[in-house]
Amino acid sequence: MAQLDRLDIARSRGGTVAERLTDAAARAHATDHLGAFLAVVDPDRVDPGLAPEGPLAGVPIAVKDNVDVLDLPTSAGTPALHGSRPGRDHHAVARLRAAGASVVGKTNLHELAFGITSNNSAYGPVRNPHDPTRSAGGSSGGSAVAVATGVVPVALGTDTGGSMRVPAAHCGVVGYRPTTGRWGGHDGVVGISSTRDTVGALASTVADVVLLDQLVAGAGPATVPHARMLRLGVPLPGFFDGLAKDVADAVGRALDTLADAGVDLVEVDVVAAHELDARCGFPIVFHEVLRTLPAYLGSLPGGPSFDELVAGVASPDVRGALEHAIGDPVPGSVYAECLELREQLRAAYAAVHELPGGGRLDALVYPTTPLTAPPLGDDVTTDLDGEQVPVFGTTIQNTGPGSTAGMPAISLPCGTTPAGLPVGLSLETVPDADPHLLAVARRVEQLLS
Repeated sequence: MAQLDRLDIARSRGGTVAERLTDAAARAHATDHLGAFLAVVDPDRVDPGLAPEGPLAGVPIAVKDNVDVLDLPTSAGTPALHGSRPGRDHHAVARLRAAGASVVGKTNLHELAFGITSNNSAYGPVRNPHDPTRSAGGSSGGSAVAVATGVVPVALGTDTGGSMRVPAAHCGVVGYRPTTGRWGGHDGVVGISSTRDTVGALASTVADVVLLDQLVAGAGPATVPHARMLRLGVPLPGFFDGLAKDVADAVGRALDTLADAGVDLVEVDVVAAHELDARCGFPIVFHEVLRTLPAYLGSLPGGPSFDELVAGVASPDVRGALEHAIGDPVPGSVYAECLELREQLRAAYAAVHELPGGGRLDALVYPTTPLTAPPLGDDVTTDLDGEQVPVFGTTIQNTGPGSTAGMPAISLPCGTTPAGLPVGLSLETVPDADPHLLAVARRVEQLLS
């Protein structure tokens, strides 16, 4: 299978599976200055006779520390869960292990996955490998760094409003958010929103993501005939507003490259996408987090209570978000209205893919984030071309609406700025069209390489 080529490189380091896992553990510790890992396997406890079989035999992977792994703790980056051992594998972890993968460690994250900088006050920040004075992005910052630094070829993360695509863009790797539910349910994840959360992957190449999607979702790959011209929608309203000049320049060069290669770029408008997201996205999260987090805690033997967890939260922004959710709860009637607004948002995405006069878009294409990785410590506002802008809202400007609607999306590297900071380009399509999205992403990746 062509999809195995990239991961075959990871296996070709030589030695036994145990030796390769030990080597990966050493590489993980070598990233300690970047804060990428919260737990790493003990090489002395690795079975020297370990010999898994399958397409990922011998491949080390990393897992974000809000996703359960049978033999490692799950802290979710928060003090109340320090040392917690749920003793189970999330569905995606189990499927990859069944294919022969070995988990080398758990990666650092924005506390409780409730933010986009991975500046974790409890366990320390995740630093950007391209400039350690800057954020790696979040909330799956550690997983992105683990891939970007070559510790592992692939890592698992989670995405609620951009939490895999943001760090992918900031660290220069591929970040894939599957259709919500495609990579398993919410059991075994310290989640915040049952509607919006999904497990997904960060990787060096789209080919690696294609393989993982086949293994986790159990679906075959799709292809886009090379003789057929790709048709990508460029949603200028909203998605291209307020871009930093260096981001706009990098994305412009990428789109020019695609157009020169024959890709049909069609200007489109996802009608009211940002307005609808602003009205329903956060209320859905704030309503559901008061149910999702307690449900996870209740699944742990002797785990902390929700009140104990909240009392121990170290990161000010996360504590503030939880206190807001508790102190000003979203009523059930408002939550129901928000779910109706979400359906309107989903309909807007579906409609934009149907072109007037017939034909369909292969995907939408837009900048993953309007700005590059902000300096560490810029937790509230940051500089964007001389103007102070809100870090959270600006960062998820483009990733938020589709994640609220449950769309599959993938961020690809599309060059760097003059300062050497990576820029991401996202592709997004309609639910359950993941194989087609990944096939389109492989073609775009090839054209941009």
